[in-house]
Amino acid sequence: MDLNRDEIRRELKAIDADNKAIMPKWYDALRQIVGGGTKMSTDEKAALLGVPSPGRRQLFKVGGVTLMGAAVLAACGDDDDAASGSGDDSTDDAPEPDNSMDLPLARTAASLEKLAVDTYTTAAGSGLVTTAAIGDAAMLFLEHHQAHLDALNGAIRDAGGTEVTEQNDAVFKALVEPAISAAKKEADVVQLALDLELAAAQTYAFAGGQLSVPALRSTIMTIGGIEARHAVVLQMAAQAKSPLDVFPEGRAFFPGDNPLADIEGAVLSA
Repeated sequence: MDLNRDEIRRELKAIDADNKAIMPKWYDALRQIVGGGTKMSTDEKAALLGVPSPGRRQLFKVGGVTLMGAAVLAACGDDDDAASGSGDDSTDDAPEPDNSMDLPLARTAASLEKLAVDTYTTAAGSGLVTTAAIGDAAMLFLEHHQAHLDALNGAIRDAGGTEVTEQNDAVFKALVEPAISAAKKEADVVQLALDLELAAAQTYAFAGGQLSVPALRSTIMTIGGIEARHAVVLQMAAQAKSPLDVFPEGRAFFPGDNPLADIEGAVLSA
């Protein structure tokens, strides 16, 4: 494949620097929303974490696959180690924030990051990735998703929960397993990774618009931007073109719609 590896390396270096810079803020944000007693609603927390809300009938869309949000949530597994949000027996007039779904939501987000880590690991070991630049990108993006998983697990642990070590089984069986089984060439593996990165980018971009706290909004939009740049590099590598060739005429790098939509088709609003 005729691809400028130096161009890809420069882009990867810039993305990596941004990811390292945002991780402390991302972890602080996670600690605020996972059992942190914030006034955010469960729907807002779900949007921030990029997972379906348990209070809504939602569709979870990745690539060409659509799942019921309830299945994605259930696939994270139970966490009986802590009664998140149980609060105390205070008699203050102000209502206590409802943190009862914090750990299930965080565990679902972690299970999706674990899925991304495992998918990149499987792709790297498949023997189908033969282009050096694509291999470079895959290994870096694996590291990024592992960092996101570690941050989520740290917040889960701080809230008294059990760290997530298993991938999201519902999304794996619906999307990843069939795609890996059918993959015959490098382009098939790249498309699977691209589907995952686009879904993450869209979700975080949507979540950023739902948040009223500037620091949280800035953090989530930065994470979303990193996921979008993952997608850009995958497109560059897959097509052996520069960013201007892949995205001509100033078009957006990824769709701005939300993959967590109400079942009626309306976009989720927190």
